[in-house]
Amino acid sequence: MKRKMKTTIPIRIHSEANLHQHWTKNHARHRKQRGAISLFLGPHKDSIKLPCIITMIRIGPRFIDDDNLVYSMKSCRDYIADLLIPGLAMGRADADPRLKFEYGQEKGNVREYALRIEIGELI
Repeated sequence: MKRKMKTTIPIRIHSEANLHQHWTKNHARHRKQRGAISLFLGPHKDSIKLPCIITMIRIGPRFIDDDNLVYSMKSCRDYIADLLIPGLAMGRADADPRLKFEYGQEKGNVREYALRIEIGELI
């Protein structure tokens, strides 16, 4: 696999399985995540060739367990897939077999939160 693109977005990825908030707060957080992804990834979407592998790495002061890690990035995964495969209903594009998602996390400093996205071609 050849890495093609790498960007770090300064957003906080919450452990949503353990977060109990009103739906309007969840919606606002997801809208903010989509806006940040669009800002950083949108200009490059036409240069990304399918099939590809998308690695999303959460950066934060504490680690979260694996199942919460995947669940916390669901909104980001959906939006990245929607950017790369337009024309489908929102949230449907991530099921496309040309997209492979991987997850990771790294320890950051105190109050350091970010999402690093690495997209590479699958050969």
